[in-house]
Amino acid sequence: MFGLNKNKSKAVEDESIRDKSKFVVVGFTVMILSFFALVIGELYTSIQLSKQNKMIAGTGNIQKESDNIVLEMAKVGKDVNKSEYDYVKEIMKFMSPTEFQNFKNSISGMANQFNVQINSLNEGESDKLGKLYSMNYIEYQFLSTFENLTFLKNKIAETDFKINIIEETVSRENPDSNKVIAIGKIGVYVFPGKEKLLKDKAKIIEQFKKEEEKAAEKADKEKS
Repeated sequence: MFGLNKNKSKAVEDESIRDKSKFVVVGFTVMILSFFALVIGELYTSIQLSKQNKMIAGTGNIQKESDNIVLEMAKVGKDVNKSEYDYVKEIMKFMSPTEFQNFKNSISGMANQFNVQINSLNEGESDKLGKLYSMNYIEYQFLSTFENLTFLKNKIAETDFKINIIEETVSRENPDSNKVIAIGKIGVYVFPGKEKLLKDKAKIIEQFKKEEEKAAEKADKEKS
């Protein structure tokens, strides 16, 4: 009887141990699966972060390239504006038709200043210079001393415009006179579209004039 009870208790104990071993196996399996899940999760997170970093880096490169393109465009734009301003400065040396007439009329005042007598002062036939420009002529005959004639021509040459004295002949009035007669033509470069061009480029002219003024002030300070 006692022997039977002892066997029963052993049998119960063995089943209990067997049940506990099942829990151990299950727990170990869960632990392994959790470990793999953690590793896989870390790998996935790393991959995603790497992708994000590449995307961010790529976005940075795109932004940098865009900034460079904008800077180059701005530089090209400024170069174009500078070229236009240089062109305008050259055009400033041409007269408009109105300026040409004013210049022609001003010669009388300059001649009076140096006691030069005007025998004739007429507008000659102009020559076309391409499609846009022309060379206009003022035909003259002056009577004065050679010295005063030289003063007058120097005064005329002080203008900021492109002009030339051409085909001039100077001869003594008569063998007994101290005066000479000068016959010639003044050639003036004229651009009919000058006034419109200056109006259209007013902003560019103002911008670069300010830059030139600042550069001049800086140069003066450095000299002093």
